[in-house]
Amino acid sequence: MKKYLLGLFFVLLTTAGYSQSIEVKGRLVDDSAGDALPYATISVANQERPQVAIKKLATDDRGRFSTTLEAGSYLITFQFVGMSNLTEELALDNSKKSVDMGDIKLSEHATELDEVRVTAQRPLVKVEIDKLTYNAKEDPESATSNVLDLLRKVPLVTVDGEDNIQLKGSSSFKIYMNGKPSNLISTNPSQVLKSMPANSIKDVEVITDPGARYDAEGIGGIINIITDKRLDEGYSGSVGANADTFGGLGANAFLTLKYGKVGFTGNGSYFYHDMPTSYSRTTREEFSPNPVNSLTQESESIMNGGGLFYNAMLSYEPDTLNLFNINIGHFGGEFSSENDLHAQSVGARNFKYLSQSSTTNEMGSFNISTDYQRNFKKKGEMLTASYRFERNPNDGEYETLYDDVEGNDFWYANGYRMRSINDASGIEHTGQIDYVNPIGERHNIEVGVKYIFRDNQSRADNRYLDTGTDTWIEDLSRKNDLDHTQHIASGYAGYTLKMGKTGIKVGVRGEHTEQDVRFMTSQQDTVIHSHFFDMVPSMAVSHQLGMTQSLRWGYNMRISRPGIWYLNPYVNDVNPTFISYGNPDLDAEHSHNFNVNYGSFGQKVNLNVALSYSYTNNAISPYIFVNTNEELGELGVTHSTYKNIGKNHRVGLDGFFSWTPTPILRMNLNGGLNYSDIQSTENSQLKNSGFSGRAFGGVTLTLPKDFRLSVNGGLFTSNLNLQTTQSAFYFYSFTAMKSLLKKKLDISLNASSPFQQYRSMTVKTHGEGFQQENRMKNPMRNVRLSLTYRFGDLKSSVKRVQRTITNEDLMQGEGGQGGGMGQGGEM
Repeated sequence: MKKYLLGLFFVLLTTAGYSQSIEVKGRLVDDSAGDALPYATISVANQERPQVAIKKLATDDRGRFSTTLEAGSYLITFQFVGMSNLTEELALDNSKKSVDMGDIKLSEHATELDEVRVTAQRPLVKVEIDKLTYNAKEDPESATSNVLDLLRKVPLVTVDGEDNIQLKGSSSFKIYMNGKPSNLISTNPSQVLKSMPANSIKDVEVITDPGARYDAEGIGGIINIITDKRLDEGYSGSVGANADTFGGLGANAFLTLKYGKVGFTGNGSYFYHDMPTSYSRTTREEFSPNPVNSLTQESESIMNGGGLFYNAMLSYEPDTLNLFNINIGHFGGEFSSENDLHAQSVGARNFKYLSQSSTTNEMGSFNISTDYQRNFKKKGEMLTASYRFERNPNDGEYETLYDDVEGNDFWYANGYRMRSINDASGIEHTGQIDYVNPIGERHNIEVGVKYIFRDNQSRADNRYLDTGTDTWIEDLSRKNDLDHTQHIASGYAGYTLKMGKTGIKVGVRGEHTEQDVRFMTSQQDTVIHSHFFDMVPSMAVSHQLGMTQSLRWGYNMRISRPGIWYLNPYVNDVNPTFISYGNPDLDAEHSHNFNVNYGSFGQKVNLNVALSYSYTNNAISPYIFVNTNEELGELGVTHSTYKNIGKNHRVGLDGFFSWTPTPILRMNLNGGLNYSDIQSTENSQLKNSGFSGRAFGGVTLTLPKDFRLSVNGGLFTSNLNLQTTQSAFYFYSFTAMKSLLKKKLDISLNASSPFQQYRSMTVKTHGEGFQQENRMKNPMRNVRLSLTYRFGDLKSSVKRVQRTITNEDLMQGEGGQGGGMGQGGEM
């Protein structure tokens, strides 16, 4: 009996030794870009019975998988939406306790069988610790729309009928192109993005929690537009053209090519607009403590102009460890307008006049940058060195004739003519070094240093016509020139930890700023020197709730430094009763931001909800007042400038929803609701509060024979600043698109607000001793025809460095003369 038990024990022990569990692990990636494929499906079957799965599992949020199998021969099948299925053979024996299959690459998949198309879609939205990524390639309308139209569908982003862009309801954010900010976009984003074809875009990233490596600006976050450079050996590209009933014309081209170690990608656009007449009526009532007075102005204006945009990148990869990039970008445009204005003042000042003005604004940007990336043997470890030069000329001029002048209280005589020319420009040099080192699979550290030198200047030539000699005489009393230099030295350190379904990202950034402002008038030459240091912390936490659901928390402190159009003291007095100018004494504003974000993203349903809170104690706010001081010039003139007087609190709820119930139907809704409380730190009576909301939705129907229909629309409720409240408005459009020549040629017809010739909008302004109302009527009805032709083949990617210079620390104006609201306005 004893021998029998010993024999049985020996048999069991031997059997256990031969049937020990063997760990099998690996990582699933996209073969074109090397991105991880999260939550992919994996099936395991014995080779003898390949049709019967003995085990199923899924990859985690980083595309990794791990399971245990006994010795034997297996077939492992990998499946991911939008990718071709891949089956690998795997033979296991007891000689190894663990087998690492390494990176398993899947390629994109789409097949067509006669009239029945079998396609699969990749997720429209992907969530990471600090950002959301919108997959532009999966948007069916990207073939014929422009990038601005594409942004209307991106989570947390809204674009109104005036093409103003907001991120989480805020106009204080930054727009990047391939990780690089540039004034060619931020100075005039609407015009540039409208001129870019959406089919040249791969992804749009919404970075809601900028980490330490980003400059400490961009209160609302960062929108990073990534162009498509997927290409193997050979070339790919597209050309397009469009025209509309406003008299607009446009053309664009996109080209990518790669041969051996050299790659090139570039795109360019030309656009021209000829806008119909728009109308406005402004009334201003003055009361105590101002003298009682009423001013009414009615104006008609037309505008036309165009510009050219291009961007090109050359890539050279001598080996797998070294990569060089050179990037050149340019944007240049000129817009002209004609304005007739009738004014009448009654009360403390009595006069009437007619003014006829011609205005021209030139804007532009040119930048060239170079990057070097050094990879190391450890995967993910890299060192990047970058340099960028940028020049931003922005010039404007106007000429005004005053006629039919009545009354003794107007300060110009009948037939008085004046003109003004402003030359404003800035140059920028930036150097940066970044180092990233992943320590194991869970830990990652990043450090970097950066130096920026900026030199901005503004020069104005103000003159009036001497009718006696018929010569233009310089008006030295209106001299207000500016020199502004800035040195910024910064360093940062960041740390990322990933523990299963939870990720944590923390960082800190230090920035030291030295700046000199020289303000020159005919009476004095003033130089202001200032220096300050800012320590900027940030933190983001994400947790994967399930296969498709995630929860994120974030905090960051952001800084907004005023750009040239906020600082520029040049007085735009094309309308002598409503003048605007910048403020060279502005300080940088500081904002603290908290947010919670829930996302659920699947093949058919995508949902994202974000709750945020922010406060700023020294916000740069537009400041409007009526002059009652003779030292400031003529009495009764409305002045519009900027001051650090905003104490802002804001709570926001933003949401994104898309539903694809069938392959032929897709619906999306994007918008948000905010409550803002804004108070002046100088005047307790100057305050504003209330709700503002926005929504954009669309339905796309894909029909047989490559025909597509879509309906889109948007609604914006009242919007408010410290002194202004804007009325609600809406817009809508219809689009029909047909693909020809085996889907190489797309023809699109778009009708914007076909049943609404004009859109009316009211802006109310209040201040000490006055209230003002501006009613505007702008043309809306427009029909646009677009054609796009694609050529070549897209397979894998031209490589670019993963880290590069990102100067997002400036609030940008919109390219008008000082005092105009711009891309970095009130949050």
